[in-house]
Amino acid sequence: MTTEPLSASRTTLTWGGAGLVLATLIPIVAELAFLFPPPGTSWLYSAETPFAGTASAAVLVIAFVVLAFGVRGEPGIAGSSRVGRTALVLFALTSIVSAGYVAVNMTAVGVNSAVLALVSILFWTLEIVRVVALIVAAVSVFRAGVVTGPARWALPVVALVLAGVMVVSRIPLPAVLGVWLWGLVGIPLALLLTGVLFLVQGLRSPRAIETPAASAG
Repeated sequence: MTTEPLSASRTTLTWGGAGLVLATLIPIVAELAFLFPPPGTSWLYSAETPFAGTASAAVLVIAFVVLAFGVRGEPGIAGSSRVGRTALVLFALTSIVSAGYVAVNMTAVGVNSAVLALVSILFWTLEIVRVVALIVAAVSVFRAGVVTGPARWALPVVALVLAGVMVVSRIPLPAVLGVWLWGLVGIPLALLLTGVLFLVQGLRSPRAIETPAASAG
């Protein structure tokens, strides 16, 4: 008897999708929890945003590593594409830079302006890398065909939103402020939807079945 999976990446999509959902919800839950802080917890205000952002980024990295390389012998969502797997992980890793940049800004009082300028340049350089990595990953995942149905279009949508926000944020015009603010909400929502679609596909995929092995000779 040999095991022939009807869905090559059932567990990978389930765990990876759940990780994306969790990574997206961590900052949202953290913000809601601190709307009405209990007495004596005001000292957490300065630590809450960087902590939530860093925790979210860490979970995002784990989720994308799972999605890129697969678990339990399953292929990742980029299939056999090494470029696609690398791009998925690179996108997740650069999200940690974004969380770190927020933390630096929140503790920037008294920091030399030249240092902050250097950090800003580094941040935007890595933001470009982040967008390019996601575009490459989205194309690789789409071509691999491991993700099917509406979920197949999820990463391309995230890449489109992220690229649009990055471009608009560099235009110093009040008219584009609304688009930029919409993007701040649109990016996590697009990631959340991606996680949900991956999770649903993983849960709905048929389990592996046993089939007779081919006779030798």
